[in-house]
Amino acid sequence: MRNVKRRAGLLVYPLTVLFLLAGLVTQTAVAGIVGTETVLAEQSAGAERARLQAMLDRQDVQEQLIGYGVSPEEAAERVAALTDAEAIELAQRIDELPAGGVTTVLLVIIILLLVLR
Repeated sequence: MRNVKRRAGLLVYPLTVLFLLAGLVTQTAVAGIVGTETVLAEQSAGAERARLQAMLDRQDVQEQLIGYGVSPEEAAERVAALTDAEAIELAQRIDELPAGGVTTVLLVIIILLLVLR
């Protein structure tokens, strides 16, 4: 009987210390509230980026890019690398332009983005 208590004691004390230390090491999860504006801004940026990408997929835009010496793949990579704010701003600028000048101004803006980075 004494032998069993001794073995149990040898097992209980290290396990107790292990459980106490495990309680100190664990991390607690921290959650915050995400505002509606944040979610809408992310969705808007994704939609604008998709619209810019669709413009770059047009044949006439690709021909203009090649004429300026920029590969369409590189321009697509640059559009994908834009921050959310830059994508929204670029799309807004395109919306403000007259219909006939969209392609040329889009190309100028993309080329400026390529040069400035």
